[in-house]
Amino acid sequence: MISRAAPCYFLKKNYLGAGGINLRLKNKIAIVTGGASGIGLATVKAFLSEGAKVVVSDVNLDGEKVVATLGHNDQVRFFPADVTKEEEIQQLMDKTIEWFGTIDVVFANAGIGDATPAHELSYESWSDMINVNLSGVFLTNKIAIQQMLKQWCYH
Repeated sequence: MISRAAPCYFLKKNYLGAGGINLRLKNKIAIVTGGASGIGLATVKAFLSEGAKVVVSDVNLDGEKVVATLGHNDQVRFFPADVTKEEEIQQLMDKTIEWFGTIDVVFANAGIGDATPAHELSYESWSDMINVNLSGVFLTNKIAIQQMLKQWCYH
C-alpha cells in the first residue's frame, strides 16, 4: 500500500525551499506530449531554457527532426507515441526512465481540433477529438502518476 504521506514528503524535500515553492526546472526531467509543434514545442523550448531535460512525444514522426534543430542534444530526446494507446504511453514513460532515470514533470499537451461546424461534423471526427483531447490526457496522466508514485514511495 502506498503511504499518503510519501508524496507530501517528496514535495517538501524536492520542491519547497526556504522561500516557498521552487518552480524552477533546472535538472528536472519533463515529458511533453504533442511537443513537436505549436504550444507543445514552445513549452519544450521554455523547459530547456530553464535547464530541464525534456522528452518530446508526438504522433508526428517529424518530431525527431524538430528535436534535432533545438540544439540541446544531451537534454532533449524524441519518442513517438499516440496518446490514445495506453501501451505507447507506457513505453514513453519507460523510455524516459531508461534515458534520464526519473520523471518530474508531465505536460499532457497533445490535442487535435476540427473547425467544422457542429451540425456538419462527422461522429468519427468528434470521437477522434474526444479520444485525443480527453482520453489521451487521462491516459498520460494516469500512467505518469503511477510512475511518480513508484519514485516517491519506494526510493
